[in-house]
Amino acid sequence: MKDDAIIVLDPVNQHVISEGLKNGIKTFVGGNCTVSLMLMAIGGLFEKDLVEWVSVATYQAASGAGAKNMRELLSQMGELEDSVKAELANPASSILDIERKVTAKMRAEDFPTENFGAALGGSLIPWIDKLLPETGQTKEEWKGYAETNKNFRFKR
Repeated sequence: MKDDAIIVLDPVNQHVISEGLKNGIKTFVGGNCTVSLMLMAIGGLFEKDLVEWVSVATYQAASGAGAKNMRELLSQMGELEDSVKAELANPASSILDIERKVTAKMRAEDFPTENFGAALGGSLIPWIDKLLPETGQTKEEWKGYAETNKNFRFKR
């Protein structure tokens, strides 16, 4: 988050944009999609200092983590299907047995989790990006906080 860059979210932060232009700022960037949509909805409440706290939940696609992670997700999906291929081909097989085998495969030591750090194929994980050890937040959560404050030049 560079001080000489302004996140453009007109009309929500028009005053910040105008101030930046006046001060010779040359770098204007688009913001995080979650933050932009949230601020379009409640930016006026922030302007009037009526917001004390906001809790935001986001859902990120695996593709947001890059090509290595997408390859890992596809590998996970392939391994899960391979582990129950015979059962899937047999309409008489029990879905509970299939689920048990899939769960066992996802928990196996050799299941590919180098990039995500967990099984995403067939499941959910609470973040796609990395955990920030200094705050305990995910990078996505940190971006939400940092960009919201930068959009309005809050000093929180």
